[in-house]
Parts: sequence; structure tokens; C-alpha cells
Amino acid sequence: MGSTGQQLVARIKRSSKYAHQAPPDGWFNVRLNRRYPVVSGNNNAYELSDVAFGVRLDDGTVMELKP
Repeated sequence: MGSTGQQLVARIKRSSKYAHQAPPDGWFNVRLNRRYPVVSGNNNAYELSDVAFGVRLDDGTVMELKP
């Protein structure tokens, strides 16, 4: 069985003023912006301080990345 790759994901921190925008399962796929310190995902752009990052593994589980 071949690897399909891993996907960078994020979840909105509970302490963020955007916490009410969190999707039901918490994690959503994101893209990093080259020009600004934001991530795009969940139909919005979020500052890095508003999200926690993780990696969605091949089996669908998410491993949170810790600083």
C-alpha cells in the first residue's frame, strides 16, 4: 500500500477570538501564505497565534505539532 502523503492541518485555539468559527471536528486543512504570517483554511485566514498545527497522517489521525 503506497503513501498518499501527509496534510498540514490546523485547529483554532479556544483562546482565539475566532474560536466560534471552529469546524465540528476541530481540524481543517490549511495553506501557508508566503507574503503574510497567516494560514488559509476553513474559508478564512488566521494569524499564526490563533491556531495550533498538526499533521493528518495517512490513516486519518491527526498528530498535533508542539512548539
